[in-house]
Amino acid sequence: MAEDDRRKKKKKKKKSKRRAENGDDVEAGDALPIESGEAEFASSAYTPDGGELHGSAEVAALMPTDEDLIPAPIEEPDMGEAGGQEFNEDGLAVAMAVDAGDEDEYIYAAIEYDPDSKPPLHKNRRFRVYTCIALIVVVAVVGVVVVYVTKSAKGTQINDQFIAATPEPTRSPTKSPVTDREQAGIIEQIEAGVLQRGANFSVIERDDPRFLALDWILHYDQMQLESDDVNLYQRYVLALLAFNLESVEWFNCGRHMNIGPNGTENFVNEDCIFDNPSTGQKEDFKIWLSSTDECDWFGVICSSDGVVRGLELIGNELIGQIPPEISQLRFLQYLALNGNCLHGTIPAEFGTMPNLLSLELQGNGLSGEVPNEIYSASKLQLLNVAMQFQYAYTCKREDGSQVNTLYAGGDPANGYNWGLQGQILGPEVATWRSMKGLHIFSNSFDGTIADEIGDLKYLVFLRAQNNAIAGMIPSPITRLSKLRELMLGKNEIYSDLPPDIGNMEDLEDLRVTENEMFGGIPNSLYQLKKLKKLWLEDTLKCEEIRDEKSGNLTGYDCDMSSEYGFDGPISSEIGNLSRLSHLIINNNPLTGTVPSEIGQCEALSVLHMHQTKITGTIPDDLCLLRDKNLNSESGTGILYADCRPNNRTEDPFVSCSCCSDCCDHTTQVCVADD
Repeated sequence: MAEDDRRKKKKKKKKSKRRAENGDDVEAGDALPIESGEAEFASSAYTPDGGELHGSAEVAALMPTDEDLIPAPIEEPDMGEAGGQEFNEDGLAVAMAVDAGDEDEYIYAAIEYDPDSKPPLHKNRRFRVYTCIALIVVVAVVGVVVVYVTKSAKGTQINDQFIAATPEPTRSPTKSPVTDREQAGIIEQIEAGVLQRGANFSVIERDDPRFLALDWILHYDQMQLESDDVNLYQRYVLALLAFNLESVEWFNCGRHMNIGPNGTENFVNEDCIFDNPSTGQKEDFKIWLSSTDECDWFGVICSSDGVVRGLELIGNELIGQIPPEISQLRFLQYLALNGNCLHGTIPAEFGTMPNLLSLELQGNGLSGEVPNEIYSASKLQLLNVAMQFQYAYTCKREDGSQVNTLYAGGDPANGYNWGLQGQILGPEVATWRSMKGLHIFSNSFDGTIADEIGDLKYLVFLRAQNNAIAGMIPSPITRLSKLRELMLGKNEIYSDLPPDIGNMEDLEDLRVTENEMFGGIPNSLYQLKKLKKLWLEDTLKCEEIRDEKSGNLTGYDCDMSSEYGFDGPISSEIGNLSRLSHLIINNNPLTGTVPSEIGQCEALSVLHMHQTKITGTIPDDLCLLRDKNLNSESGTGILYADCRPNNRTEDPFVSCSCCSDCCDHTTQVCVADD
């Protein structure tokens, strides 16, 4: 029994030590309180084989069922054997030492515990918390993904629509699905900043060049410019020009190639080689509407910062009307579209281009009046709108039909094109104070030349022949000291030459052919030492034609005769004109003889003085010029005079031994006599 007591004490000390190590408040030697239906285990327990268990287990008290009322059968231990159960005087069980061999059997069946067993997962509180957190994270991630995908695909969503059946299909095209590019602000940007005259894409037809250019910018151009790109406007305008002027039929760099080594599709990079006729060199460009920098396209001129400063598409078979949106090339300085098949009117929006210096539209089929807004282009230095009337040039459309600039709109069914009309040299010209070149010939311009023409102090060229300009040549025109060419022939001018014409010290070419000119040649004219060409021939005499009933002017009946026009003699001061190469004075009633000083005009190569009243003998000084420039290797006549018998039987007006052609003054028949 002593040995048993020692074992009990030792066992109690071990238990007490473990409780102390685990922070238990139960004192050593005290028995664990056990209430009915409940068992507690220390937070740090040990397995029967000495292993340590972490955590705690608690069996909650349960209401007894019918089965619980019957106690579980427990095998009664042998009280007489060592290790049996003992009770104290209070009736409580006292822990007894257990032999190692009996330890496996000394377990209460009601509280058997498997150290490897675990509670079910759904009853584990930590598992429940982690599960809830995971579900929240998953829901949040799914929500973010859904929002992102919705935003990314918002341009490709197609809304279901219920469309009522109609007896016949509608003529309006079906709307294409909206893409993200169409909702990126590009349409609104171009609509607000480029389109003119109140246009907007919502009402523009799908085959309109303005819409085709937009569609290319949005969906086909690989550059994929955004709404805030600085080059968006200029790239759209150039694309519009390509679609509007049928670039696929351009002579140079307009058609995309789908075959060959440079063949590509879908508006991607394409090369173009241009044979420059002026230099004889081959030059590399890119085809229009290729997905390259627009500054590399043929005929596009850009500054170092990539801004379009010029367009040069001369003789490239452009067909169509000039779109007003071209005015939104705000930094454009040079525009040359001459020698093509353009028709329609000149856009008034040209007047809003603040940097435009040179506008060349000659050799097309334009018509209508030049808009007054054009005078607002105050920096303009060159305006060339010549050759719109009686100019025939044919271009071929993509569908195989032809356009001829001789006719209105290029179509013979519309009748002849009369070119540009209205008064262009009115008082408004004073706003062109930087103007250097005015080329307006071969049109139907009318009205008079305003005195304000004299304010264009930098004007060098004034070519206004072959129009319907009337009235006098204003004397202020003589203030144009830098003017080199004054061409007013074939108009309805009724005038003499201004007496102060000698003030135009740079004048090289003076032509007033086929007008109602009168008076003598001013003496100051012989002071024009730079004068090379003087064309005063074929002066007219016109009579007004009026309607018999209304009395309104309907036209003029003009007659060309040597009885009307410039009169008086040729001054001996003509020798001052040492650079004079062309002197054409035929069909004028000039009188006197040919002065010998004309021999000082050593540059003279063409002299027409037939159908005049000049008489006498051609001086030898003039004949000596035949051995210099007054000859022609082609054999054509260059020295004309009335040296044939007049009216076949009378003495000739002039005696000439060196004339290339002699004319009959009366019958106006000229025969080569060289």
